[in-house]
Amino acid sequence: MSLSDADAEESVFSGQNDQLVSGKDLEQPTLTNSGDEDEFSDEEDDEEPALRYKRLGGNVHALFEKDTASTLTASERFLVLGTHWGNVIIIDFEGNEVKKWRAHSTTVNSVSVDIDNEYVASAGDDGRVVVHGLYTDDVTIVNYSRPVKAVALDPYYSRKASRRFVSGGTAGQLIMYEKKWFGKSDSILFTSAGPIQTIRWQDNLIVWACDEGVQIYNTDQGTRISQIARPEGSPRPDLYTCRLHWKDSHTLLIGWANFVQVVVLKERAQQQSPALGFTGTDNDSRPLLYAEVSVMYRTDFIVCGLALYRDNFLVFTYGDHQMIEGITAEDDTQIPREEQQHRMRNAPPPELRMIDRNIEEVSSDVLPLEGFQLLQPNDYGLAYCAAHSSSASAKSPRPENEFDDNSAGAQTNEADTWFILSPKQLVSVRPRGLADHVQWLTERGNYQQALADIEEAYRGDGQWAMYRNQIKAAEYQSIGQAYAQILMDGGNTAEAAKVCTRVLPRTNTPEAIEAWESWIFAFAETSSLHEISPYIPTATMQLSSTVYEMVLAFLLTSDISEFKCLVFSWPASLFNAYSVVLAVEDQYEKAASAEDKQSLKEIMAFLYDRLNQPSKSLRCHLELFTDGILSRVRRENLFDAIRDKAELVLCYDDHSLGLDRDGAEVLLQERCESDGVQLLTDNTDAVPCASVVKQLVDTPEHLYVYLHTLLTKDAHLGAPFADLQVELYAEYNPEKLLNFLRISTYYSFDKALEICEERNLVLEMVFILGRMGDNHRALMLIIDQLRDVPRAIEFAKEQNDPELWNDLVMYSRDKPEFIIGLLELGGTHTNPTKVIQNIPPDLQIPGIRRALTNVLHDYHLQVELCTDCKHVLEGDCELLSDGLRRLQHQGMEVECDQMCLVCQLPLENMPAGSSNVLAFWCGHIFHDKCILHPDVQLKTQMDSLTSSTNSSSVDVVKRSQHIIHSPADQRRLLMQAKLDRTMMIRQYSPACPVCVEYDQKKMQQARTGWSPSERKDRELTGNSGSAVDIPEQADLPPMQTLEI
Repeated sequence: MSLSDADAEESVFSGQNDQLVSGKDLEQPTLTNSGDEDEFSDEEDDEEPALRYKRLGGNVHALFEKDTASTLTASERFLVLGTHWGNVIIIDFEGNEVKKWRAHSTTVNSVSVDIDNEYVASAGDDGRVVVHGLYTDDVTIVNYSRPVKAVALDPYYSRKASRRFVSGGTAGQLIMYEKKWFGKSDSILFTSAGPIQTIRWQDNLIVWACDEGVQIYNTDQGTRISQIARPEGSPRPDLYTCRLHWKDSHTLLIGWANFVQVVVLKERAQQQSPALGFTGTDNDSRPLLYAEVSVMYRTDFIVCGLALYRDNFLVFTYGDHQMIEGITAEDDTQIPREEQQHRMRNAPPPELRMIDRNIEEVSSDVLPLEGFQLLQPNDYGLAYCAAHSSSASAKSPRPENEFDDNSAGAQTNEADTWFILSPKQLVSVRPRGLADHVQWLTERGNYQQALADIEEAYRGDGQWAMYRNQIKAAEYQSIGQAYAQILMDGGNTAEAAKVCTRVLPRTNTPEAIEAWESWIFAFAETSSLHEISPYIPTATMQLSSTVYEMVLAFLLTSDISEFKCLVFSWPASLFNAYSVVLAVEDQYEKAASAEDKQSLKEIMAFLYDRLNQPSKSLRCHLELFTDGILSRVRRENLFDAIRDKAELVLCYDDHSLGLDRDGAEVLLQERCESDGVQLLTDNTDAVPCASVVKQLVDTPEHLYVYLHTLLTKDAHLGAPFADLQVELYAEYNPEKLLNFLRISTYYSFDKALEICEERNLVLEMVFILGRMGDNHRALMLIIDQLRDVPRAIEFAKEQNDPELWNDLVMYSRDKPEFIIGLLELGGTHTNPTKVIQNIPPDLQIPGIRRALTNVLHDYHLQVELCTDCKHVLEGDCELLSDGLRRLQHQGMEVECDQMCLVCQLPLENMPAGSSNVLAFWCGHIFHDKCILHPDVQLKTQMDSLTSSTNSSSVDVVKRSQHIIHSPADQRRLLMQAKLDRTMMIRQYSPACPVCVEYDQKKMQQARTGWSPSERKDRELTGNSGSAVDIPEQADLPPMQTLEI
C-alpha cells in the first residue's frame, strides 16, 4: 500500500491483500523524523480499507532524535513509552509529552500501568524494577541484580495495601513482590530453564512466556492453572518474543513466532458428595479453571503483536513465507554469515493483517516505517487501548436532515485504538470512521452511498453510528449538493430534487434561504420545477414570494394537478393570491379539456375564498356543485352574494336530485323541498322575488318551481307574477292550474282566459268565465264541450243565478240526459214542474219514470223535514223566551265604584243635573244625564212628576198625597216613584250607545264583503224596517267619546 503526503499531523496507510511493497519502496522510505507528514502510495484498490493509520506528532519526534523506543503499553488515558536510554515517558494519544523520568541506566524492557492509571512500573536490563506514582511521590525500587525482561503490576495496585507486582528476566524466575505485615517480601512463583520473556496480569490471572511455553497462574488460589506448550515446529523461543493479549478474563491470545493460538479458560465440572455434604472437584488440590486451546494456526509470517478487532484477528506481522521457509535450524549458526548480514540490511517492512475466524486474510496493510530495513521482529510492538464509554457516543436517534454543529463529543478516543511501536516511530491505528468512509466514497464519486451512510449513522443505525459526530451539517450539505449537481448534469432531475430536500437546511437563516432559492432557480433553468415543487419549504422557513409565484406560474401551464395541490397546501402568506387568480382565470379561458377546466374552477373558488370575495367564490362553488355550499350560505349569511345566482342555485338543486342525468324523474314536491329553492324562498328580504324571477325568465321550468314553492309559503309574495304563473302552470302542470285560479286573486282574467283557450283547458276556462260573471258562456262550455251534466248543474248551484238555471232548463228541454240530470240533481235550486212542462210531447226520455219517482220522494222528504224543523224551532223559541223572561224579571246588582261608560266617572259621583243611574239589559250602566236627552231628562225628573197634568201623572200625584204613617210606607212610596219614572223613560225608547255603535260597525264590515247585488238587497231590507233606526237618539253624545 502507499502513503502520500498529507498534512503535518496525519498519515493514512492503505494496503492490498497478499501484496508487498516493491524494491523501490524498500530503498526509499519516506516516513522520517522531519516532522512532516508523509504517506506511501501504492496501487489504487477498489476495496475500502478497514483501518486508519496516523503517525503520532507532537514533540515525540524530538524524543526520537536522541533516543529510541524499546517498549510500549497503553491505558485509557495515555501511553507509556520505555526507551533504550532508560527513560520512561508518558505521552498523550497525539504524541505530546506529559511526564518523563529516568528510571533505568540501560534499556527499559517492559512497562506496566494499573487499572486506575495512577502507577507505572518499568523493568530494565540494569536489573531494577521501578514503580513510580504519577500523582504522588511514591516510588518503589527493587533491584534483582540481573536483567529484568518483563514486569506486570497488580491491576488494583493503587487500591491494595499489598502493592503487588510480578517480574521476571534472564534469571528464569517469576517473582511476586508484595508488602506484608512484617515487611516486603519476594515470592518465587515459577522457575524456568530459560528467561521470562513476557508477563500480562488480568484480574486474578497472571500469564507469562518462557522456554517451556505459556504459563497461567491464579493469584486467588496461589496455583498454576495450566501450561500451553510451544507449538511443535516453532523456532527457538529466544529468537522471537512471545506476544500475549488478554481479550477478557477467559480468553487469551498467544502469538509466538509464526503461530497464533486462542486459549479459553473454563471452569472444571464440580461433583456433589452426598456423604460428606459438600461440593468440590475431583481433586481438591486441582485448580478450578483449566485452559483449552480453541484455535491454533500456523502463519507465513512472524507475529510482532496481535489483538482482536470485532470478530477478526488483527496481527502485526514481519516477513513472509520465504522467510519462514528459511528458518530450518534451531539457531543461526547454520546460516552463513553473509546471508545473516544481507537479511539484516534488507528486512521487509512490517504489515498489519486482518484475519477472520475462518483463518482467511481479509486485508493486509504494508507499513514502511522509518528504518524498517534494519529492524527485526523483536524491535516492533503493538499496544492495545480499549475505547472508553462516552455520552457523546451513545445512540440517540435524530430525525433525518437534522444536524447540530455543536453536538460533536469532545472525546479523543472514540473507538478501539492500537499503537504500533518501532524504535523511531509511533503510529496509531483506528478503525476507519465515518469521515474516512465518506471521503473514500466521494473520491470515487459514490455520493449516493456516502449520503445514505451519513443518514443511517445519524439515525443511530449501522456500523457508522458511533462516528456520526465526525460529519457536521455543513459537510453533509456540501456532499449532498455535490451529488445533486451531478444528478442535474446527468438529467436525473427527479432524483436531484429528492436529494435536495434531504440535504438542504431548513432553518430560517439567510444562508439556508439563499441555498434553497439558488437550487430552485437551477431547476427553473432546466424546466423541471415540477420535480422540486413538492419539497419547497413553507412552514419552518419562508422564501421570497417571487420564488413561490414562479413555481406556481410554471406549474399552471405544465401540471395543473400539482399546481392545485400546492395552492391548496401552501399558506396564504407565501404568494399574492390576487395575481395568481388572475393567471388562473386567463388559463381557464385557454383550457381545452373538461378535466382541466374543472380543476381550474376549483382553484378559483379556493382563491376567491382567500381573497374574501364570496360572490365570485359562490359562483364557482355552485358551478362545481360543491357539497354543503348552500349550508355555508345560511351559516355565514352570504345572501347578498347569492342574490344574482338564482339560476345556479336551481341548477345545484337539479344536480342534487339527479335531474342532470338522462331519464331522471323527480316529483314536484321533491323539487320544491330542495335546499336551493328553499333558500331563495325563505330569504325573500335578502333575495327579492323580482330579482329571482328576472334571472329565471330564460329557464321557465326553474321559474315554475320557484313560483310554486313561493305560492305554498306566501301567496301574496308571488302576486306580481300571477299572470306569469298561470302560463307556467298551463305549460308544466295543468292539473294544478285550476287550484291556483281558485286560491289566487291577483291574475288577469282576460290573460288567464286567453292562455287557457290556447291550450283548450275547458275546466279552467269555465272557472275564469264564472269569476268574470259570464256564467252563460261558461255553462255553454260545460254543455257543449264537456257534456258533463253533473258539472253543469254543480256550476249552476255555485253561481246561484236564477237566469242561469233558466238557461240550463231551456237548453235541456230536448236533451234527455240533461232532463234526467236536472230532475235528479237539481234539488231545490230548480222547479221540477217547470222542467217537465218544457219537455216536448214526442221526446223519448229513457229513465223518466225513475227520475220522477225520485223527485216525488225527495219532495215528501222535504215536507217532512220542514215540519220537523218547525216543531224543533218552536220548542227552542219557547224555551228561550221563558229564559229571557226570567232574566228580565231579575234585579241587577250595581256597585258604587263602577264607571259610567260615557263620562268615565264612578256611578256614585253624580254630575250636576243627574239624579239617577240607568242600566240596560246588555249590562252597560250610565248616569241618566250622560245618556238621556235634556228634554227627556227634564220631563222624567222626580220633582216634575207632581206638576204633570197628564193622566199618568195624576195617579202619581194622588199616590203622593197619601199620608205616610211609617218608614215602610215611605220606602214603598219611593219604590213606586222609581217604577213610574222607569215607565216614563221607556216611552222615549232609549238605546245603549255602546251596543248601537257595535252594531253599526258590524254592519259596516258586513257591507264591505257583500257583492253589489247583496249590498243593494240589504240596503232595501234595512230601509224597509230597520230596528236600529232610533230617531229619538239623533242628539246622543258622539260615539268617539266612548272607550270600548
